[in-house]
Amino acid sequence: MTLPASGRDSRPGISADEALRLLRATSGPALDSLLDRASEARAAAFGEQVGLCAIVNAKSGICGEDCAFCAQSSRAAKRGVPVYDLLPARRLLEGATAAEKTGATAFSIVTSGRRIASEMEMAELESSLRDIGRQTKLLRCASLGFMDEARLRRLRRAGLERYHHNLETARSFFPSICTTHTFDQKLETIRAARAAGLSVCSGGILGLGETAEQRVELADTLRQLGVDGVPINFLDARPGTPLERQPRLAPEQCLAIIAVFRLMLPQAEIIVMGGREAQLGDRQGSIFRAGASATLIGDYLTTPGSLPHDVLATVREQGLRPGREQSRAHA
Repeated sequence: MTLPASGRDSRPGISADEALRLLRATSGPALDSLLDRASEARAAAFGEQVGLCAIVNAKSGICGEDCAFCAQSSRAAKRGVPVYDLLPARRLLEGATAAEKTGATAFSIVTSGRRIASEMEMAELESSLRDIGRQTKLLRCASLGFMDEARLRRLRRAGLERYHHNLETARSFFPSICTTHTFDQKLETIRAARAAGLSVCSGGILGLGETAEQRVELADTLRQLGVDGVPINFLDARPGTPLERQPRLAPEQCLAIIAVFRLMLPQAEIIVMGGREAQLGDRQGSIFRAGASATLIGDYLTTPGSLPHDVLATVREQGLRPGREQSRAHA
């Protein structure tokens, strides 16, 4: 397991001004220096361990939100996106046990839509979390949209350890990406998860068209919230979405972003997730040098991911080893 917060390097993160300057380090010795600095910060906080997260698309294609990047949103053509209600507890347990066999250390139940709508769905999720806890050693996570503290406490009693709720982008850019809910509503759910005693995972998607200043703004907001895990996704533009023609970032830009997030949030799990295959290509192995302490193993929600044995091989090639993430939850 990774070190608890109390045992990690306690040096504060870099300032927003320094972060903005470092984001320009995308080539040559400047980039090498940035990556080495981020690698040292990762090692100080997490040693040689890397968390391997697996997710299941537990409820798909049923969403009235208009997030511009999402293939399941109300603004997307939803080409090839499966549509189904919440999977039964039996299917979710099967997904968790299969993920653990491939090397996953954490497993997240992810649902489309604004929130969990019914008591029946809540009961199914509670059953799933108990079953997964009995039959695996996985860190139990969930991403279920907007939630209040009372429901989050129920899920925690059932075994939920970490709640995931991305901010997606900076407050100043958010209205350009989504209009059916607000940035403040997202903050309310994150605070409710913390109040319920859960570890909190929140990050965003980079390459949506935001500025460098807005990338730093997002990282600074996450720092102020004190989140435990920060998923960094890079836009993998989906056909039929408003952002389908958004230009890709250069791999070096992606690495600089990861490194700056690591240096701004030195004790947080930096989890490089979606879009790494599309945006980083053959430089995916450099995410750990850039400060990542976790990544995804297996498929994404609606698109295939890297094969688990390839991810494991990449981790070991970097002199690292899989290890379960430390949760601050007390479930």
